Amino acid sequence: MKTRSIGALLITAAAAVAQEPLSQYLDTAFGWLPGMMPEQTVPASLRQGMPPEHQQSRRYGGVPTSVSLLEQSNRRAAAAGDSLTWGNWQLFPSSAPRFMPYLDSVFVPGNTCAEPCTFVQCDPISTGAQRVKKILSDYGLQYNAVASYNYARIAPSIRGKRNNFSAFNFQAAGKWFLARTRNNAHSIFLSFEADLGLGVNFNQRRGGVQSSLGSLSQPQSSLRGGNGVFLPELALGFSAFDGQWVGMVGTLDVSNYLDQNAYAGSWHGNLTNSAFGSNPCLPLEWGNWGYMTAWQPSENFYAMYATTGSNGGINRNPFRYISRDYWVHVGEIGFISDDVWGMGPGTYRLQYTITRHDGATGDGVACNIQQQLGHNSRLGFFTRCGYLDSDASAVTGVRAAATAGLVLQAPFTSSGWGSQQNNDQVGFGFLWQRAGGTEKPYAHKDEYGLELTAVVQLTPTFYLQPDIQYIFNPVHAESRDHAVVLQLQGVFAF
Repeated sequence: MKTRSIGALLITAAAAVAQEPLSQYLDTAFGWLPGMMPEQTVPASLRQGMPPEHQQSRRYGGVPTSVSLLEQSNRRAAAAGDSLTWGNWQLFPSSAPRFMPYLDSVFVPGNTCAEPCTFVQCDPISTGAQRVKKILSDYGLQYNAVASYNYARIAPSIRGKRNNFSAFNFQAAGKWFLARTRNNAHSIFLSFEADLGLGVNFNQRRGGVQSSLGSLSQPQSSLRGGNGVFLPELALGFSAFDGQWVGMVGTLDVSNYLDQNAYAGSWHGNLTNSAFGSNPCLPLEWGNWGYMTAWQPSENFYAMYATTGSNGGINRNPFRYISRDYWVHVGEIGFISDDVWGMGPGTYRLQYTITRHDGATGDGVACNIQQQLGHNSRLGFFTRCGYLDSDASAVTGVRAAATAGLVLQAPFTSSGWGSQQNNDQVGFGFLWQRAGGTEKPYAHKDEYGLELTAVVQLTPTFYLQPDIQYIFNPVHAESRDHAVVLQLQGVFAF
């Protein structure tokens, strides 16, 4: 694994970017190859919603934030001149605090939502969303929100089971930067996530494709059904030492931080089966009281650790479900290189978990790899693997799992659909899961799946996502050993 001197690159690139005027917009290009937007590709909704000197570009979890994006935030901080102060602290800063590159990618949402789009460059929803996002970021509030409609159908139909599903879903997650020191070395912030899911004539908590198929994984991972709006995360955070260290305490959604992967992450524009969103083996709990810490001493290494309860639930008071008999610990270390054997940037993660479930202690190991395939390529590879002992698998229901796949970003042309100018991508993935003992009795011990998905950006904030999955040997299948799941999502991301 070849690693260049990223410190030297930071100095050189920062000097170069410092010469750039604040009058140009940045295109994050999925986080990999950010650069100044050509004038003709700047969405009118972005131009009308926010001047370029106020832009803080969108981050992509799992992709270390580039020098140009970090420098953009630094220049924004210097230009803002926040006037609300208390001693050595700036209150509600209009730009994000300083974080190391990998930590920045998971702790800073940015304030840009209008993406390049060759079909429609301006519409009232995109312009309004961008204006609201900019105004709130002026008071320290940065977030990513999605509203979606999902339709899914199982083919051929399963007799006696529901075979088509329609649902509306909403999720908003972000950070409210409350204060930072004048030198930007330390900060205090509030982290939050709010979800809402409404099935059309079915209850998302008890239904959906997963229930009809009897599968371990959820093909419709965008479903976030609950009893009204629920809060998977509401926590207080603190960063220190120029953003090298972060600590959090409160109700946590651990999947927002650990086990990130640039090519297979959350369902927003990625593969939609839940097995690709995060490692099925890892007990990445949400809605439980917990503690988390992250440390990145250099550009090439980071470590994270989270510990939470595991017996909470939707809209339950987390303090009432704190028990030493239901608790999980998950640790992760990551090794980052901007050029792995000439293939381009890659991040290699190792994970270890210790669980306590119903008085029994278990453990397990996992790995998570993302690797660009070609120094200037838009093709990327991902894989996650994991194994738990019988006691730890009681938390997740999965004893062992492996997923892998390829994602082609801006796949087809230099302009138009399938190009960087239109923010599109195509993904293909394979999954395997082995059921844990708590899933018995089951029809099949091992479950397999294939997924092919595509993203078509239609407006600066709206995309369509057709998706097809083949699930083989669903663990709890009662009458068949395979099924095809067809999905179509329409997603507003703002």
